[in-house]
Amino acid sequence: MPHLLCLDLGTSAAKAALLDLDGTVHLRAEAPYPTRHAADGTAEQDPRDWERAARAVIVELLEAASDVEVAAIVLTGQMQDLVPVPRSGAASIAVLYSDTRAAAEAAELRAALAADGVSWDALTGNLQDATSCAAMHLRLLRTAPEQLADLQGVVFGPAGYLVARMGLGLWCDPTTAATTGLLEARTREWSSAIARAAGLDPALLPALTAEAGQVVGRTGAEATALLGVPAGLPVVLAPGDAGATTSGIVGLAPGDAYVYLGTSGWLASVLPGAGVLPTGAPDATEEPAGEESAGEDPAGVSHHLALGASSATAEPRILRISALLSAGAAADWARQALLDGADPAGADELLEAREQERGRGPSGLLALPSIVGERFPVRDASLRGAVVGIDAGTRGIDLYAALLEGVAHGLAHGLESEGDSSPRPMPVTGGGASSAPWLRILADVTGRPVRTVDGTDAALLGCALVAAEALGLDHALVPLGARQEAATIVPDPSAAAQHAALRPAHRALYDAAAQVQRLR
Repeated sequence: MPHLLCLDLGTSAAKAALLDLDGTVHLRAEAPYPTRHAADGTAEQDPRDWERAARAVIVELLEAASDVEVAAIVLTGQMQDLVPVPRSGAASIAVLYSDTRAAAEAAELRAALAADGVSWDALTGNLQDATSCAAMHLRLLRTAPEQLADLQGVVFGPAGYLVARMGLGLWCDPTTAATTGLLEARTREWSSAIARAAGLDPALLPALTAEAGQVVGRTGAEATALLGVPAGLPVVLAPGDAGATTSGIVGLAPGDAYVYLGTSGWLASVLPGAGVLPTGAPDATEEPAGEESAGEDPAGVSHHLALGASSATAEPRILRISALLSAGAAADWARQALLDGADPAGADELLEAREQERGRGPSGLLALPSIVGERFPVRDASLRGAVVGIDAGTRGIDLYAALLEGVAHGLAHGLESEGDSSPRPMPVTGGGASSAPWLRILADVTGRPVRTVDGTDAALLGCALVAAEALGLDHALVPLGARQEAATIVPDPSAAAQHAALRPAHRALYDAAAQVQRLR
């Protein structure tokens, strides 16, 4: 059986795996690379480290499976990086998505576009800030112009960079492109107006793939020298890591959603549509919403990422991600502050005992988990957490349960903004998915059945799924969420109804907490 060599170049490491067309992961390899951080907001990597790590994991796999037929190499990775590609030799800098040094440039770009009657946010379908690649480029042009001299072009992540270094030209998938602040939402084409405002020659922008997974060429001598791969392999550029992970967990058909409960948390949903603007978004010629007013429409502060069309239907899709800054981080804080430093298992035991005593249902408290600011359902960096409803009988475990409910309510706001009332079990992944009490809280608060999935290989499986479709291969690959590997946790009807009744008050709490914060 042919295998797919899938490579995920993430924030901290290159991960690779050989998957067969039944979805079995036969071999894995991982190689880390460093990130340079500084107090001024710097977050940079050296693309030559990506090359070394990618070659290390690929060679390890191919040497361990010398008798395996490899059908293609498939690439995904981190998105929203600014990576200049020189005409000759390797790049020496990649400004990462988490770099925050371009705040002044972002403000300048916003003002310049507004002067021409254009809203940057509405044109791109996302709220833009210092992490926009357009703003990063303008800053780099002023502070290190030598990095932008004699370029072949620019790309926006490690996957596109490796494709260029294999001699296959400059490419970008639509999901990654939608994170850059340079893609027009409705046309799904690069905006020459934004590029020029950022000092970026539009001719230097990469070509956009049309499909969720697209063959961009075949390996040749340059690829062999760079990565140790045999010549003649199709090279498939998969969606950026958010899209590839979604593909691996629920697939890319409209209608499915999943939840991630890690240090941060998010609800990811695949929606139909030809553009990436949320329903009711302003016209591109209107003034952009401010940070506070953006919170009036939760959909407006979600991330809206384009997904390439399916080769079978040619139907464009949207990946909407509603992201909470703190999920597991809020739970970690609460265990330290409220439960005498209990570990997750110990906290679960206390939650189980509380549930045995009181049954399922609201804690009686309303809480915001926004301990370091918030991105959804409002985008407000200065917002801080809150708990209301404390009385003389409130215990530490009650407060802990309320924080977990607060995370679940934040995610439920996302489901409601999309009108999602699907009865299908919602996959949950990340470290928080190992907590059975938290899963019951999530089911009750959202009113949705939930089921935990192990997302360790989700991006790699997602790569395999889109590559098999792009190559027209017969396969038995299915997303993790479609497998019956864990029991479904159904909501308690009474608890779900009570939580639903509290949702408007929970949403109002964000505004009240923001008002208090402004007075401090």
